Amino acid sequence: MRIVPGAVMERVSDALFRVARWRRQLRLIEGDPLALDPRVEPHAQQLTFTHVYTAATAGETARWLTSPVYAAEAAKSDPIDICHLAIDRFHIFLERGDASARDDFVALTRGLLDSGRVVELDGRTCFVIPHLDQVEGYARHRTPWVNAMVQGWVGALFMRAHQLTGDERFAEAAIRAVGVCFAPVERGGVRDLESNGRVFYEKYALPGQTRHVLNGFMSALMGIWDVARASGHADARAAFESGVATLDDVVLDTYDTGYTTLYDQRPDRRATPSSVLYTWVHARQLAVLARITQQPRLLRWADRWRSYSRRTEHRVRTTLDTVGYRARSLGRYIGLDQS
Repeated sequence: MRIVPGAVMERVSDALFRVARWRRQLRLIEGDPLALDPRVEPHAQQLTFTHVYTAATAGETARWLTSPVYAAEAAKSDPIDICHLAIDRFHIFLERGDASARDDFVALTRGLLDSGRVVELDGRTCFVIPHLDQVEGYARHRTPWVNAMVQGWVGALFMRAHQLTGDERFAEAAIRAVGVCFAPVERGGVRDLESNGRVFYEKYALPGQTRHVLNGFMSALMGIWDVARASGHADARAAFESGVATLDDVVLDTYDTGYTTLYDQRPDRRATPSSVLYTWVHARQLAVLARITQQPRLLRWADRWRSYSRRTEHRVRTTLDTVGYRARSLGRYIGLDQS
């Protein structure tokens, strides 16, 4: 019997994962990104559903993250996967009163607390989840590095865990997790500047390589808001308000191509195009922020980007953009380009 080389099996597994992920994304974008859960009060101190930016039913995320097709990705132990799983279990607990889901949520959140570090960044005591991997598509960079999206998420999770357990360590770590927003990327934090001179919290906070990833920034803002409203801490509120101020019409227009949105920005403007899913996610995130801040302007942008994710002609152009982008990187994906 001929033994199939491991590298071939890895590529087959990766292909199956990508197909399954594509099919899942198609299911997600069938939902309306502006249809938010009516039970949520985004200004209440008690944390419920506002943090989630996808409209999948509770439990769907857990099924995806624990499915066999996701096994290779799950083995990477990406902190954002743990955050997704934890928030999914929290929602099941809220919706169904499932004690085991509550226990799972607390255990996952304690695991995140244990995996983090307390560090001094630019004179401020911060709690960080260190990332040790080299990010695909970026030049080789130093490790560990910090991810604004993860920092926001863990802050939101820690405040929920604090409300459930009363453990003050969670509240302290949540506030310190937001501290990275005040430290520049060059000094180990996530703070960068946009074209309007305002702050931008960077998903891939790599010195000299910041690209202003939009979904990561808005995800961070939602997590920071959860910390601010649950703790009342002035720094968390300041970080949130400064971040929302960044999303003026000029900046949002730089992410708008007229038929889709951009995933990120680069100094040479050779930005990464969004897939239809990320355009949908951007609309969802802006709708959440519009509801939190009560800014109709943000909702108008969300409605515009929702139309991009729904119209056939926009979907076709978006797909062509993303296929072209992937084609230019084909050598790396099939293993011919090892750079």
